[in-house]
Order: sequence, then C-alpha cells, then structure tokens
Amino acid sequence: MFGRRNFYLAAGDQLNSLFSGLIQERTNGWNFRPSRTQGMLYLITMFQFLETLPDRLAADALHLRVDWKYALHLPLDYPALEGMRFCEFRRWLLADPMGMQGLEILLERLADPLLAAGKLRVNPPAGEVVKSVCLVSRLAMVWDSIREVLGLLATRQPEWLRRVNLPHWYDRYGRDWNTIDLTVRGPEQEALAQSIGADGDHLLRAIYIDADLHLSALPEIQAMKQTWGEQYRWLEGKITWRKEACAYCSPPVPINSLDQGG
Repeated sequence: MFGRRNFYLAAGDQLNSLFSGLIQERTNGWNFRPSRTQGMLYLITMFQFLETLPDRLAADALHLRVDWKYALHLPLDYPALEGMRFCEFRRWLLADPMGMQGLEILLERLADPLLAAGKLRVNPPAGEVVKSVCLVSRLAMVWDSIREVLGLLATRQPEWLRRVNLPHWYDRYGRDWNTIDLTVRGPEQEALAQSIGADGDHLLRAIYIDADLHLSALPEIQAMKQTWGEQYRWLEGKITWRKEACAYCSPPVPINSLDQGG
C-alpha cells in the first residue's frame, strides 16, 4: 500500500533504535530519558515539519492515518490528542536546551530513513524545525478562528455581515484549507499573517462598535478576541503579527506535565 521507500514505515521499523540510549545528563545531576508520550511528541513534531501540518491537522492525522500509527507503534484505535498538546511540547522544547538537544539527536538518527524516502537530504537544525512548525500552526490558528466567526455571523446576522464584509473575504475564508498556502515562508508568510490580522481587526472593531446586536458576548467571538491578543500586537497604530513568539509562549511548560493524559 505505501511502498518500500515510505518514510513512515522505515521510521516505524527503526523506532526502538531511534530512542535507544537517548539519556541526557542535566547540569543538576539528574538524567532525563524521554517518556513514551514525549517520544511520540518528538516524532510528531518532525512529521509536522515534513508535511507542513499545523497542530489541528496533525491531530487529525494521528487519529486517522495508518502510516503515522505504524511509525509511532500505536494501536489503530488510539484516541486522538488535542492539538494544544503539540504546542505545549514545543514550548517545553524552546525552554529546555536538553529537550532541544534530544530533538537534534533524533533528527540525526532519522537521516537514513529520510534519505531513503527522498526527503531532507540536509538535516535542518532542531530550532528551525520547531520554529517552522510553530509559525505554520499559528498561521492556521488565526485563519481557523476568523473563519469560524464569519461562518457564525453568516448564519446569525447575514445582513449585518454583508455591510461590514470586505470583498476578498469569501475567497480567503469561504472554502477549506486550499484557500491559503501554508507552505509559504519568510516575507510571504509574514504578509499573509499580517493580512489575516488586519481582517480580524476590522471584523472585531465592527462587532464591538455595533453593541446593539450583542455579538461581542458570543463565546466564538470572545475566543477570537483572545487569539488576536496572543498572536498580534499594536505597534505605531498598526496591528502586527508576533513573528518571533506569540504571547502564549511566554510561560514555559513543566516537563512532567507533558505526560499527563498520555
């Protein structure tokens, strides 16, 4: 079904050797060995990077795809993880140099199955992998958020939405993922995030100005407002994407919390 050169089958066949001896000594004298859940999250982070998958789509892949379950040695009925677990894991990696070192080691060990599958002939630094997955997930998050609110308003207040609607909104938010290119990088990625941020700011301002409709109290709109506060900031009167790190990234995640529920 998947072919002899499939990366996920090769990774699954080598899973035990990938993590063999992966024990890191910390400066406080304690040793760290990745748990079963942490090991899975290491590999999922790499899978997201390879396929340019944001957290929500990665959670779907973990639930639905047989090749991912084979690579991770999971049963077919493995329960889905929430996408937030992937974000928490990256926050832990960014706050823990030893955790990042573990990702570097695994990237080196995956070089052979990657090469056999024709992928990533030059291994990227671990920090680049984490940052790339984070940016893609954040871009998808803001797109998801505004799309959900527009769908809600189209149902509840269609005439009001027609008055505040911008011409490009239907093409950008009216369809599925094929309306935005998650593979863009650098200035193009930043420009797309900025444009979505400006759209959301325009919509939120219209919602809060028209207080008679009581739209601002809806939980979907409250959630969007919170997302915009985490992903954007105001600089010199202009909404600006928090490119380096969102506001949510500031508090580090304790390592033990990554095992809860796993």
